[in-house]
Amino acid sequence: MKSIIICEGDTDFTLLQYFMIKANSWEDARKTTFKPDISDSISRDFSKSSNSLTIVSAGGCANIKSVFASVIRYNQNAVFDSERYSKIVIVTDNDEEGTEAKILSDLNKVIENNGKIRNKNWTKLSYIDETSSKFAFSTDVLLLVIPFEENGALETFLLNSVSKQDVYDAEIIKKGNAFVESADPDSKYLIHRGLKTKAKFDVYFSIRTPAKQFRMRQDILKNVPWEEYENVREVFKELQKLG
Repeated sequence: MKSIIICEGDTDFTLLQYFMIKANSWEDARKTTFKPDISDSISRDFSKSSNSLTIVSAGGCANIKSVFASVIRYNQNAVFDSERYSKIVIVTDNDEEGTEAKILSDLNKVIENNGKIRNKNWTKLSYIDETSSKFAFSTDVLLLVIPFEENGALETFLLNSVSKQDVYDAEIIKKGNAFVESADPDSKYLIHRGLKTKAKFDVYFSIRTPAKQFRMRQDILKNVPWEEYENVREVFKELQKLG
């Protein structure tokens, strides 16, 4: 089976790679076979037995629709069924009120009347061969707008996962969040909510791993055993179906 995960940015891209390797036993294939025609997009391939997986960073929320459309076109243009992606997963941030409705509208415009994508549910898309009017192939699509229960980003979800599992760290996160909310009242540096979210994440890890804080964020993410956090496993449980 061939699958693809489309995510929003670098944090998602790093976490999903780590999680699929650690929690679901995928191996880095050290190659890239699918690259959307978007300058900020990056991708990586993984393998597990006879299954293959591509993880794509769209390079921002605004590019999710275009990358999804390019995957749909790729499937439609593929000559052999083995070339097509059987499962497509989209992971994106629940940034603000209306985000989920906007991404659902965008994705459903891409598939037109072929099913209806919903958050946290698989949707089967069936395609017909236009020359013979017979069934050609189907693709399953899953959308995960994270976090499910509130507005925020993947960083919000990760901090919530830590808080739910560790009372001591939950208090550190609470104090760090309060500090970030009050530290820049004129919004001179934290000019929008997305930057505040990242600052809250970085404040916590400055305390948890102070000696490593000047390393790349990707390295810090890879050094946390996210597969041991129950909330992370629960949210990403559907990814087990990729192989």
